[in-house]
Amino acid sequence: MIPQIAQPMPSVLSVQDAIFPSHPFSGLFALGREQNWRLREMFPDFAVDENGLPSSTTRISYVQARESLLLARHIGGADLGILSGSRKSMNALGEMGQGMLAQGTLGKALAFGLEYQLIAGSMLQLELEVGARQSQLMSHALFDDRELQDFLDLDHLATAINAARSLPGPRLQPERVELRGNQQDSRSAAEAFFDCPVIYGADVSQVVFASAMLETPIQVHTLADPHSNLLATQSRHACDQELASIGVLGKQSLVRTLVAMQCECRSVPQMATALGISPRSLHRLLAREGASYFNIAESVRMGRAKRLLLQGHGTEAVAEQLDYSDERSFRRAFQRWTLLTPSEYRQTHQK
Repeated sequence: MIPQIAQPMPSVLSVQDAIFPSHPFSGLFALGREQNWRLREMFPDFAVDENGLPSSTTRISYVQARESLLLARHIGGADLGILSGSRKSMNALGEMGQGMLAQGTLGKALAFGLEYQLIAGSMLQLELEVGARQSQLMSHALFDDRELQDFLDLDHLATAINAARSLPGPRLQPERVELRGNQQDSRSAAEAFFDCPVIYGADVSQVVFASAMLETPIQVHTLADPHSNLLATQSRHACDQELASIGVLGKQSLVRTLVAMQCECRSVPQMATALGISPRSLHRLLAREGASYFNIAESVRMGRAKRLLLQGHGTEAVAEQLDYSDERSFRRAFQRWTLLTPSEYRQTHQK
């Protein structure tokens, strides 16, 4: 049982907030110009000029961006995430990109980029998990949007790897890429870009690489360069100012807030109590964000179920750990979510 300790309701980053600049769409605009897309019609909120270039000062909301992205995905096909992400340069990352260039090592550059990823218009939350031998750059949903999740995963991971490869120094070489979903028709394009095996049907979309690569020096500055620390400090200050100016400093999306507070273990009334608001207020907040409490909680629960199954736990034990009423209820829920029985999932994904 999770203790019901009330805490102040965190400031929520909303799907209605106009915080996304044109940076994250630069790959799509490049493709559109190459392929003569009707960019003004596809991206009406960006005031696209006659040359197919969006306004550099306009920011739009996720709700506005979503319609444009769905249309672009329909036109661009299965490879669109790779084609878009691979066309984004360091300049497309705005002030955050300059801050990455001011860091001393690849690991510090990635850490800086992840801390300020909203400046570059990230529509996901990318996270770096560092291990003794391997590290993973993982993608987590920022908003509850399963329809666009697979595209955003591929686009953002490709963008991150492209940015890392743009840094002066040895090229970042992934060992493998694991992706949610089952878009097998994009495998060849993904493997050609990442230059490593790509596995579909994963629990979390991530790029796996050797941890030793994080110590790779960035050759713009040596570690002893007296100007490097000053440039890094100036870049951090500039990024903090930009986050404050668009009103997102210290904000987190509702999805990430609920996941961090273990929504899979709490009912809506219990979560509302923990947040210090009424259940009715939480329902209104979910409706405003176009989010489903069940989908968010079940996604986390199914992620745990997959890990437990691959660790060798039986379905009865998994059902008990995840608070299902019985083994049969867990089996039905798992098959409904993954389209596989627990035994089929284990056979398919067991290494």
